[in-house]
Amino acid sequence: MNFSDLEPVFLKRIDDKRFRHVDSIEDADGVRFLCPKCFEKNSGPIGTHGVICWSPDVPQTTEPTPGRWQMKGTGFADLTLVAGSSSIQINGDCNAHFFVENGKVKDA
Repeated sequence: MNFSDLEPVFLKRIDDKRFRHVDSIEDADGVRFLCPKCFEKNSGPIGTHGVICWSPDVPQTTEPTPGRWQMKGTGFADLTLVAGSSSIQINGDCNAHFFVENGKVKDA
């Protein structure tokens, strides 16, 4: 699946509870997108929850926690999220577990 299919937006953190959309990866502290597992199950965005991945410089007082990922690439088309294992795992609800590599979403 292409990452760009998940309606991603780059985020700039304002404080622990607020953020705004920004246009570029250079200005971003994180990225919000639709859950790929639920997007596939629901055949689109209706009923699909969002996921936020923050960069390592965002404090742990900002939800969601604990994961933090470096954003590599120039935009959504080639975005890779990098961390210790680099996977993104949602505990509870859908229990999605996946990677974002070179603009693609891959099952873990």
